[in-house]
Amino acid sequence: MKTKILLPWFLLAATLAGAAEKIVAGPKGGRLLDSAPHRAEFFVTKDRKVEVTFYDAALKPVAPGERVVAVTAEPKSGRTPVALTKTATGFVSTVALPAGDEAYRIVVQVREKSDARPQNFRIDLNLAPCGECKYAEYACTCAH
Repeated sequence: MKTKILLPWFLLAATLAGAAEKIVAGPKGGRLLDSAPHRAEFFVTKDRKVEVTFYDAALKPVAPGERVVAVTAEPKSGRTPVALTKTATGFVSTVALPAGDEAYRIVVQVREKSDARPQNFRIDLNLAPCGECKYAEYACTCAH
């Protein structure tokens, strides 16, 4: 009897928890990361370089300030740190991401200051376009 009463509540909680993890695309069409206090957009350019741009609540670009960002690519060939250069609104990689058609993991670490605890974001990098929302799969906003 308890199972019949608790099951609908459990299903509702599971549904709401899944809805909270919705992926949102940034202004450039990349993946928007919920870093605090500003959001960061992870974007891969056509020449496979990484851009991390910071935005305020209205999605207007802001200066990175003292933030430190580290990006690590994890293809099957092994982990590769991606060197970044600071810009007026974030960071840009100095080299392209490792080649390969297969998807692999990217880890983005954002620190408010160099000695602060990092916020870690794991992104499954798949550059193929989504058939529904037209963003790259790593920034797809669809429910699938």
